[in-house]
Amino acid sequence: MKHNGVRRSLLAAAMVSLVAATAACTNAEGASATGAGTAAGGQSGQELAQSVQVDPKVQALVPDAIKSKGTLSLVTDPTYAPIDFTDDQGKIIGLEPDMALAVAKKMGVGISIDKADFNGILAGIQAKRYDASWAAFSITAEREQVVNMVSYMQAGTSVLVKKGNPAGVNAVLDLCGKTVAVQTGTTQALAVLPSFEEQCTAAGKEKPTGLILPQQDNVNQAVASGRAQALLADNALVAYYAKLQPDAFTPIDAILVDPSPYGVVSAKDDSGLAKAFHAAIQSLIDDGTYAKVMESWGLKSGELSKAELNPVVGS
Repeated sequence: MKHNGVRRSLLAAAMVSLVAATAACTNAEGASATGAGTAAGGQSGQELAQSVQVDPKVQALVPDAIKSKGTLSLVTDPTYAPIDFTDDQGKIIGLEPDMALAVAKKMGVGISIDKADFNGILAGIQAKRYDASWAAFSITAEREQVVNMVSYMQAGTSVLVKKGNPAGVNAVLDLCGKTVAVQTGTTQALAVLPSFEEQCTAAGKEKPTGLILPQQDNVNQAVASGRAQALLADNALVAYYAKLQPDAFTPIDAILVDPSPYGVVSAKDDSGLAKAFHAAIQSLIDDGTYAKVMESWGLKSGELSKAELNPVVGS
């Protein structure tokens, strides 16, 4: 998994939880007190999504079971601003809720979004507890074996360190022998950190010590408190927190690992829903709404020119 974005000022007190901090923040390009992004035209991502009209070609692809109940049952882990997080009212906001709403509007249905721990979401999809998930899942060959994935954003892994980079991290091998924090179940925990360990070993250096924590705000706090010297997360998330708390964090722009797309997840045996997602996202790309929603969250660098259903990717 998982993120970049931009936001405004901090809560006055020292950081206890970055998710709590986001509640009082706004987008650096202009946002509301709830944290909603704003595009160049002055509309928030949510407003852009709300204005989307049904696309009959997309609607025709929506499975009858979804049409019948009229709502997509979605699930996410809202601890990953600006992709998915909660505002000070407890409402789930971010790029993905806006994108999910826009996609549902193209389909002619509504959405409901539940919260779940990231590490258990795929099992929930497979068990049919939810129709789909927007939870910043990086598309991997392994995941495509068990679920359908439709790409909607380009991402990659970056490094975030304490302000001023006191640990002197400027390249992957600078992480050798240091404590590196990652969130449980993410691509960073499952693939990137093990790759860094191999690189350090090959260079005759001590492996980094992985600090694997259940939520992204725990990971961020580990770096802010000095418990870890660096964290690994998606480039979108790294840029977001560097903007959100410039007095706490410094991004290491020289390190970008394994660029890969994020995808919306649905059950493997429900190809109809996956095809509807694919058509809806492409329709949003074609009519320009997609680019505006991405811009509203400061994520233009992650834009894709086309959506793909189960694209060929590395593991």
